[in-house]
Amino acid sequence: MNKRIVELIFELKFTCMSKEESIREELKLSPSEYRGLLSINPGEIVSCMQMSNTMGLSKSRGSRVIDKLIDNGFLKEAKNDGDQRIFNVKLTTKGLNAIKRINCVMSECESAILKNIPQDELLTFTKTLHRISEIISP
Repeated sequence: MNKRIVELIFELKFTCMSKEESIREELKLSPSEYRGLLSINPGEIVSCMQMSNTMGLSKSRGSRVIDKLIDNGFLKEAKNDGDQRIFNVKLTTKGLNAIKRINCVMSECESAILKNIPQDELLTFTKTLHRISEIISP
């Protein structure tokens, strides 16, 4: 327990990023494409602007990521009956399967963590993680 809190956070981040990197490589996704895929929920239809905002990208950069996800079969265009100028997208079957795979890996990671934390410590642990996230998030 001699490590500083920030060192522990960086270790945790590195471990999570390596898991994320392996699933991205398996699915052949760039970091932006991975983030884009996770920014849309199954069954949801979103505009490119909404998706770009969720990804934290400019409209032009977001459009390039969305185009790549469409080209690779993860997303498809969903027509907007109300306004043809608005470009909407939704997940394809391939996109849904990718999300399921990502969620499976996340669940495996979470299970590995949870099985090693006693139930009576879990609430405090979770609250502390949320608090740390609030403190260091911009």
